[in-house]
Amino acid sequence: MLYKRIVIIAKIPFQVVSYLLGINKLRPSWTLKKVLILSALREVTYISEKTGINGGRDHTKEVVAKDCLDAHFIWVDGVPDELIVGEVKRLAQVELDARPGARWGKDHSQSPWRRIHSRDGSPRGLDGQHPRGYLAHGISRVLSIDYRLSTTHPYPTAAPFPSALLDALAGYVYLVRTLGFKPQNVIVGGDSAGGNLALALVRYLRDSRDHESGLDLGIPGGLIAISPWADPVGTYFATLTDDSPGVVNAKTDYLRLVDKRGTVVSQHGYAARALAGPMSAEDATRSPYISPGSLNLTTDGLFKGFPPTYIVSGEAEALIQEIRVLQTRMKKDCEVVYDEVVDAVHDFVAFPQWEPERSETFKKIVDWIQNL
Repeated sequence: MLYKRIVIIAKIPFQVVSYLLGINKLRPSWTLKKVLILSALREVTYISEKTGINGGRDHTKEVVAKDCLDAHFIWVDGVPDELIVGEVKRLAQVELDARPGARWGKDHSQSPWRRIHSRDGSPRGLDGQHPRGYLAHGISRVLSIDYRLSTTHPYPTAAPFPSALLDALAGYVYLVRTLGFKPQNVIVGGDSAGGNLALALVRYLRDSRDHESGLDLGIPGGLIAISPWADPVGTYFATLTDDSPGVVNAKTDYLRLVDKRGTVVSQHGYAARALAGPMSAEDATRSPYISPGSLNLTTDGLFKGFPPTYIVSGEAEALIQEIRVLQTRMKKDCEVVYDEVVDAVHDFVAFPQWEPERSETFKKIVDWIQNL
């Protein structure tokens, strides 16, 4: 969007002067480059929040070859009805159609590792930086599913839960049934809302094994959640104080969930309503699929049967409290590595300029994968 670019460029001189005066260097390790990145991201998220324009692409159309860059566009078939069971089937009031995705690297199903990355977006945008980060540090192939995004009033209501989950499931089924990968050789991952989705996908794969239908799609070999949106319904907001990390980090992160006074911003409420769809607010707080970090959940055995998991967060990000709750819960039931990166913001690995933390994080994750 041209207007966004004009606003961002116009503010660069002011941001440079502020940095030299020490005004906007809110963390000791932040370089001028990082400050400028954060300034641009705040403008983009603010304008999107106020206008409803997010610059996303039409998910029903194929990405042309020139925009795929180093990726290959493919269509993935929708999930067959017989693979949708339990609570997810009850809530699946959506049309099951083919879903778009992008594949990085050569297609060799006999390779020992393949990773599915649950994330919306195109190879040309910031979303493409996640698979490229893995490829740059030792992973040979990535499948990135371009899942449907939820919307609600004042925009047309579309794709509430479990739409995105079914799209992610379609990608997983494509790997294990169409291409023949063994489930243990698939690593499921995602960042931000995609991290929430990755958790939901693994939960469904676990839950469906115990369903009366006898469905068993296997359990993936590992789970990666980077800055996962663990409590979309915001049950922890009522516990916030002026000293809470979520409130303090509202001054540093570009993601706006609460303002500097700790007041919940409208953007978060909208996202939670769009995701929950016809589900009541109370039911959403008690759904581990929607909000695995909800304070209203019974936590005994909540993550039992989950594969080894690697969780990354930024110590300066707005979601830090709910991510800490999530990793504490998961450690009770499964093997978890938790990496909280000092002075890093939400989903910092999406930005190639956020170095050296970005490369260091990818190296650690890839080393973890190779030692599973």
